[in-house]
Amino acid sequence: MLAGIYPIVPTPFDETGAVDEGSIRTLSAFMMERGAAGLAILGVMGEVDRLTDAERELVTRRFREALPRTHPLVVGVLAGGTDAAVDACRRAVDLGADALMVGPLPVQSDEVIFDYYERIGAAVSVPIIVHDYPPATRVILTPALLARLHKEIARVQYVKLEDAPTGPKIDAVRSLAGPSCGIFGAYGGLYALEELERGACGIMTGFVYQDLLVRIYTLHRAGQIQEALELFYAILPLIRFEFQPGLGVSLRKAILARLGAIRSASVRHPTASADAATLRQLERIEEYLEARGYLTRRAAKTSTR
Repeated sequence: MLAGIYPIVPTPFDETGAVDEGSIRTLSAFMMERGAAGLAILGVMGEVDRLTDAERELVTRRFREALPRTHPLVVGVLAGGTDAAVDACRRAVDLGADALMVGPLPVQSDEVIFDYYERIGAAVSVPIIVHDYPPATRVILTPALLARLHKEIARVQYVKLEDAPTGPKIDAVRSLAGPSCGIFGAYGGLYALEELERGACGIMTGFVYQDLLVRIYTLHRAGQIQEALELFYAILPLIRFEFQPGLGVSLRKAILARLGAIRSASVRHPTASADAATLRQLERIEEYLEARGYLTRRAAKTSTR
């Protein structure tokens, strides 16, 4: 059972734009030090559509090598058709994926989408996480379809739900699919506590300060709701600012580089880079929260510097 906090991590690049294999090791260690239950790679945060097939395989292999075997690796799959998706999923499993995060094909046909997941499910031996994120996939997955996928395809065991408003949809999916369907909250962490209250099994998002989400998750599980509320409400300005559409990857890489988790904040064209004023505003929020004891901007133990 996958549960807890799973960071969606970026793909590190060096100053020339090449995949930075050394930073994959230090980024993995950074997230493990902060209590992550596992890692999710090659999602939107990982600039997966900016990578070649060979680079995706290299990134998967290096993250699996860097991650302790006790911590699952979730690998995102991007493909333009069913046969290509099946092949990509098989290769990801061969390279060490413990679960697959798979978005739907860009078609608005429940039967085509069902057949797509059914073929993938028949080809792999690991859990499938359906990525429900219409802003990226351009596909609406109804609660009824998500429940059917879970009930009729054994490998479809989870949903990463990013279709706002997330709370009511979590309720609807849980009602139709039953408790065996694990639902991960996501969407930058904007509704993390509310999603946990609705029954999410964890949070899978790119928010850099994953130790804060781990604390919220732990407090919620322990029934310390007031303490979880206070922490969540305190850090929402940082979650909001870091999750800016069009700049989220750049902002998160900037924080990770500053903390020594990766060597460079480089992004691949045409991903946008944050301007200096935006980076100063981001740091102001961090300083505010650090001064009040909510976060510590400590460098990684295994720093790239």
